[in-house]
Amino acid sequence: MTRGIVHGIEIHADPKAVFDTIATRSGLAAFWTPEVEGDVVEGGELIFGFAGAPARLPIRVSRLDPPREVAWECPGGFPFWEGTTVTWSIEPSEHGAKLVFQHTGFPDAQPEYDFGSVSLTWAQIVARLKEIVESGGAPNPALT
Repeated sequence: MTRGIVHGIEIHADPKAVFDTIATRSGLAAFWTPEVEGDVVEGGELIFGFAGAPARLPIRVSRLDPPREVAWECPGGFPFWEGTTVTWSIEPSEHGAKLVFQHTGFPDAQPEYDFGSVSLTWAQIVARLKEIVESGGAPNPALT
């Protein structure tokens, strides 16, 4: 069995602006971590670095469907992330865009405190994405 994380949020911006932030290195660096390398193209690989983290995180871009979806596959890098998938689904809403973030495929063997920590961190990252897109402001990554 596996389990997953789901976070939904309303973003007061055009769905294309949300998609463009998630689907570009500069956008990812603005809300997640400033250490982003690679190509945001289907089949491309991104490498994320985090200050103080012993490992860098590889991500394979498995789907880009502008302006509706960005999907990634995680080959490893962090404990319990191997074989997980991340999906950013975007749809128009009355106030701009509705974002549903999912990170699925975590093994049941992952300790609860670790799973909870990952979920909390993703919630903070999704909130930072909302802040950056809505303000059109300067980069302010959640993790530095």
